[in-house]
Amino acid sequence: MSPLNRRSFIKSTAFAATAVGLSARSFAQVSGANSEIRVAVVGFRSRGLEHIKEIKKVPGVRIVALCDVDSDVLAKGLLECPGAVGYTDIRKMLEDKNIDAVSNASPNHQHAIQGIWTLQAGKHLYMEKPLSHNIFEGQQLVAAGNYFNKLVIQAGTQSRSGAGIRAAVKDVHAGVYGKVKVARGICYKRRKSIGPAKKTQLPSNIDYDLWNGPADIQESIRGNQTDPVNETKSFGPVHYDWHWFWNYGGGDMCNQAIHEIDIARWFLNTHEVAPEVMSIGGRLSYSDCGETPNSFLAIYNYAAAPLIAEVRGLTSNGTMDGPMDKIHKLSKASIGIVVECENATIIVPDYHSAKAYDASGAVIKSYGKEASQVDMSGGASGHHANWFECIRAGSNSNIHAPLHECHISTNLVHAANISYRLGAKKNSGEITEAIKSSSGLSEAYNRMKDHLGVNGVKVDESALTLGTPLTQDPKTELFTGANSEAANRDLVAKREGRAGFKIPTKF
Repeated sequence: MSPLNRRSFIKSTAFAATAVGLSARSFAQVSGANSEIRVAVVGFRSRGLEHIKEIKKVPGVRIVALCDVDSDVLAKGLLECPGAVGYTDIRKMLEDKNIDAVSNASPNHQHAIQGIWTLQAGKHLYMEKPLSHNIFEGQQLVAAGNYFNKLVIQAGTQSRSGAGIRAAVKDVHAGVYGKVKVARGICYKRRKSIGPAKKTQLPSNIDYDLWNGPADIQESIRGNQTDPVNETKSFGPVHYDWHWFWNYGGGDMCNQAIHEIDIARWFLNTHEVAPEVMSIGGRLSYSDCGETPNSFLAIYNYAAAPLIAEVRGLTSNGTMDGPMDKIHKLSKASIGIVVECENATIIVPDYHSAKAYDASGAVIKSYGKEASQVDMSGGASGHHANWFECIRAGSNSNIHAPLHECHISTNLVHAANISYRLGAKKNSGEITEAIKSSSGLSEAYNRMKDHLGVNGVKVDESALTLGTPLTQDPKTELFTGANSEAANRDLVAKREGRAGFKIPTKF
């Protein structure tokens, strides 16, 4: 097994040249089409465990390497995958010629750079959503995908492999239910307080330099302070709670809601960013050290119909462990998609199925099996299986979740977050006045107010942030018009990465 010592990795001068040195040589050695596909899995404390489970179920595929910056997580993973080689540094792993493809579930801030490195190393890529930590990074990953176009890339928006969803989308695109009036991506998922800032010693099992990668190292993100007695520095939230800090994640918009937003946009049959976006939100009802909103609305004004995203991290009855609101009166789901057409309402309650309802609430048509009926023995969605099929075919033409499509959906969640971060706190009357010309946003906001009221939030006071309205050029993805200078900092004054972790722009 490859050494797991942090210093031995960092001292190696080969790392700095790995991406460039492998790009031309390894690209000519793309394999997996006619033989066993040898796969590496990166980042598997949480979502990556599902990658391992699904990959193991596909015939003719073998996990040959695992990579995680947490040596404890890595050790456990190696017990589950006998014969696999372990690495803490993905750059060293990518030098391994026994790897054909890489399935990556690392934290958001690592997605773009690790994805680009993987393509430069000549490996097929499965990359979890969101594709990037900012729009600039996503653009570079898409550019790399276009450059290394013989490599097969699957994005981790696995709902696109749901048979029932695919069939429902096809009917909506064919006009079976008339024109789409509005598409809603809804994420009502409980997110409890993560507590106050605290001083903690960095665990010895985590290579913190590698974990941060291109992100700014914020040694005291949980308190912005050091212990004056023993000078022990606090550190970033390396396991899951990183989602709620801007330096690493983007809240539930980038975590869960991107799935629903992606499918809602798919129903709209649009393949570009929205020309207009506006958001409303806040971190409400409790006080903790998290930064991202736990209650959020965003509207994307597409020409054909608006796409409205809703995030609620608080319960439906205001109690700590209470139930969550439902996405629609016709559904028991708390997470899903609601597409209102002229002649039907389409509800997607899970990653697999959909139903069309008429105005009376009667089911017109059911699409696919519901989650409780899906045979999980072949994998939850078949998403990895689709990736492997395309690798064997040597083409991206039948891939279910193309790289560019996931980039567009990732771009949408970034744009909404940018609107929010450029906004200002307003009281309910001010927000109502500002959004009165948008019937869709006004309706969603009124429901949001009722929900927040149940959770003890006084929206008549300046509790919510009214996001800055933004316009975006669908072709260049640059923000335009008023507020564009500040918004484009995410593109122009972008985070390019720390020394040793610069985002590649040339391939």
